Amino acid sequence: MPFPPRVALVIADSSRTGGPEHVLLQALELKESGWGPVVVCPDGPLRQRCAEAGIPSLGPERGGWDPISGPPRLRRLLRRLAPDLVHTHGLRAGGLVRRAHLGVPLVHTHHLDSWFTRGSVRRMAHAHELRRLARAARLEIAVSQSVRRFLVEEVGVDAARVRVIPNGVRPLLGEPRHGPEGRRVATLSSLIPSKGIDLAITALATPLGSRLRLTVGGSGPELAGLLDLATGLKVADRVDFVGPVEDRAAFFAACDIAWVPSRQEPFGLVACEAMTCGVPVVAARVGGLPEILDPPHAGICVPPANPAALASVTAALLDDRERYARLSRAGFERAADEFSASRMGARTRQVYREVLG
Repeated sequence: MPFPPRVALVIADSSRTGGPEHVLLQALELKESGWGPVVVCPDGPLRQRCAEAGIPSLGPERGGWDPISGPPRLRRLLRRLAPDLVHTHGLRAGGLVRRAHLGVPLVHTHHLDSWFTRGSVRRMAHAHELRRLARAARLEIAVSQSVRRFLVEEVGVDAARVRVIPNGVRPLLGEPRHGPEGRRVATLSSLIPSKGIDLAITALATPLGSRLRLTVGGSGPELAGLLDLATGLKVADRVDFVGPVEDRAAFFAACDIAWVPSRQEPFGLVACEAMTCGVPVVAARVGGLPEILDPPHAGICVPPANPAALASVTAALLDDRERYARLSRAGFERAADEFSASRMGARTRQVYREVLG
C-alpha cells in the first residue's frame, strides 16, 4: 500500500447536513493520521470549510454533477488527482463515479437520506443503481445496522462486502447535566418531510405538550408549511424558527431536551451531537436511532409518527430530575465511547487497508 495513500472523498452535496458533515470529519481524521485526503464536491459550505481546515477540495467543471455529462468530467478530474482510492458518499456521487470507469479501487458509503420517502418508481430505479454500485465497489460501508439490513434484505447486496461503521462526532462543548433548567425542546435538521418537524409542532398541541416550548433549527422547503401548521394549531407563540445553525454547541446549550422525531433516519447524527452536550434525547424508534440511544439506557425512543407519545415522555422526563441526570450522563458517555470521530476514522482506514492491501 502506498504511503501516505491519497484518498478522494466524493459527495454531490456541499450543504451543512449530515452527509457533508461526515465527509468533512472523515477528511480531518485522514489528514491528522498522515493520509492524503482531497474532497470532491460542488461549490458551497463544504468547500469553504475544507479550505479553513487546510484540506484540498475541488469540483468538476460546470455540469460535473449532471447524470449525462458528469461521469466523463469526473473521470477527467479524478484522473488528474490520481488517487489511490476513491470513496464515494451517497447514491448520486456513487452512481456518477461508477459510470466514470476510473479503474481505481472504489469504496462507497450508504447514507440513504430521504430514500424511504421516495415514490415507488424512483425507489425501484434506485435499487437497480444500488445493485450496480455494489458490483463496482470493492467494499461498502453502511452507517448503521438498519442500513445494512436494508441493503442486504431488500436490495440483495452481498453481506460479506458490507461493513457497518457508524458516523462519528467530535464532542461539542458540554457536560452531563444535573437536571433541566426549563421546558425547552429543540430539533435540528433539514426542514423536509422525512425529518418529522410537523410531528414535533403537533406534539405541542397535545395536553402534555402544552407547557413545552420548541426551537426549530435548520432550513428547507417545508418552512412555510410548518409556519402555517403552528399557526393553525395555535402554538405559534411557543415555536421559534431560528434558521441554519452555525454554533451547534450554543444551540444545544439553550435547550433541555433534543427531539429527533424523524419518520425515517438511516443514522441520526444530530442525536450524537446533542448527547456530547449532555442533552437527553427523545427520538422516534426508526432506522439507526435506537442503535445510537440504546433505549432506555442512554436515551428514549417513542413510536414513530406519534406526537402524543413524544410530548408525554418528554413531560415525564422533565419532571423527573434523577432520571434526567442519569440519561444525560449515560448519553454523554455513550457518545464518547461508541460514536467518536477517532473511532469512525480508525475503522474507515481499516476498510481502506483491506481494499489497498
